[in-house]
Amino acid sequence: MKQDQLNKTVVLVTGSDRREMVRRALNALGEDFTERIKKARQIFLHPNFVTHHRQIASTHVDAVRGVLDHISLLRGDETLIGDASYHDTKKAFEAFNYQSLERSGNIKFIDLNDDQTIESYAYTAEMKKRPLGFSKTVAESDMNIVIVPAKMHLYYTVSLSIKTHVVGSMVVPLSFSGIHARWPWLHTGYKPAHMSIADVYIEHPAQLAIIDGTQAMEGNGPTEGNEVNLGWLITSLNPVAADALAAYLMGFNPSDIGYLYFLDQKGLGPIEPKDMKIIGQDPKSLRKELVKPTSYPEILNWR
Repeated sequence: MKQDQLNKTVVLVTGSDRREMVRRALNALGEDFTERIKKARQIFLHPNFVTHHRQIASTHVDAVRGVLDHISLLRGDETLIGDASYHDTKKAFEAFNYQSLERSGNIKFIDLNDDQTIESYAYTAEMKKRPLGFSKTVAESDMNIVIVPAKMHLYYTVSLSIKTHVVGSMVVPLSFSGIHARWPWLHTGYKPAHMSIADVYIEHPAQLAIIDGTQAMEGNGPTEGNEVNLGWLITSLNPVAADALAAYLMGFNPSDIGYLYFLDQKGLGPIEPKDMKIIGQDPKSLRKELVKPTSYPEILNWR
């Protein structure tokens, strides 16, 4: 597939079995996906582990298992799996039964909160770059696969693949209260926060997004929202397009999501479904107006 078509291609499947949906979606990507897996120097699978207390807020193990089903058929070397949890990555691995993945492939678990870092940044309220550590493992991986649940977010509107890839790769010290709080660096105003996500992503992009909407979170995410059954799953070799289609299916105009707008302006789109090559069901038939975060009117001040 030509690169311009590849950048526009998003696969949308429906169902209730995450593992099977992931396999169908990746099959639909065809050789473009398999060749990247074969040629990758280092594969990193990045789930969202914001908390180990609520499964609905974190990536389900069966979605990751579906990816490993493909990888294990193509290569037998080590696949890395990890996140920099807001709470405790190691407890999340245990709570969500990730150890069972050892039967699905040759894997290594990594707590990115303990990883070596390279220098990155986040914008201050005055739009100055303040240094911030970024996972060396993620930066050095040439096949970053981000596997996330579809969720709302009180600061970014939605929490999907790009937000997880960027924020979940930022390494900060453990606070006195026992959490890895990134918000003092990132929540400096809606515009600088969304620009931080966009500009850091441009420097350290992901190569594949899988967004699991079988059960999603509406309302005050990323941890306190309510579960809603949507019955879809998205994948794309262009995570910007994947996030944008997911946002559309959750009831948003993608251009109202700050970091998606900024990335589209930099040429990393498309973010409008009409400009995408969508393999699967017509997204209009699956779109739902989910309950937005209570902060949503304020978030729009990123403009």
